[in-house]
Parts: sequence; structure tokens; C-alpha cells
Amino acid sequence: MSANQALHQIYSINTLQYGGSQDPATNRGAKWQYLLSDSIKFAQDMTSGIRIQKPNKQLVFPWVMKIISRGQCQSLYIENHQFSHVQTALIQKAAQQFQVNVTVLDVIQDTDNVIVGPW
Repeated sequence: MSANQALHQIYSINTLQYGGSQDPATNRGAKWQYLLSDSIKFAQDMTSGIRIQKPNKQLVFPWVMKIISRGQCQSLYIENHQFSHVQTALIQKAAQQFQVNVTVLDVIQDTDNVIVGPW
């Protein structure tokens, strides 16, 4: 199993275990939905979404850890990235601690940015 597949299993199948409440009425403070992406974006009516141009490969992991640990993130989506097993474990621990849903989105090229997820 690749590290990317491990992230899919950890964060998509068990999304309620690692994530915060999905019910806006139970969320005391509004939190953001972050997207680290090269080519996809949130819908225009997404008022709580922040799209960040994905940095070079070496900076993705530190950025992910910073976003998670700031306490202002509810969900983090990362386009086309593979993490090492150690990085996956660290992300899992931080996501549990800060109650953040983390999902890696695999975009298939030449299909008008179709997203393939583990869901």
C-alpha cells in the first residue's frame, strides 16, 4: 500500500473519527476549508473555502502541518500528492489532535479535471 493510499484509508473512510463535527450548528467557531491545488478550485459559492496554490513538492508537508496545527481548519484537500509513511503518520496524529479532515484528491488528466476519490 502506498502512502497516498494510506491517507485515503485514514482520512476518507474514517472521516468522522478524525474530523470535527460536520454539523454547522455544533461548530462554535467557524473554521475554514483549505485546498492546496494546482488546477482545481472551490465552487464560487463556497464562502468558507481558501484555495492556496500548491507549493513545490518539498514544501507541501510543512504547509499541511502548519495549516492543520493553526486550529482554524475543518477540512484540508490536497491535489495530487504522495506522502511518505512517516509523513502520513504525523499528519494522522495532527489531524486527530486538531480535529481536521484531510483528503488527497487525485485528478485524472485529460478528463476536464475529474476528481477521483476514495469515496
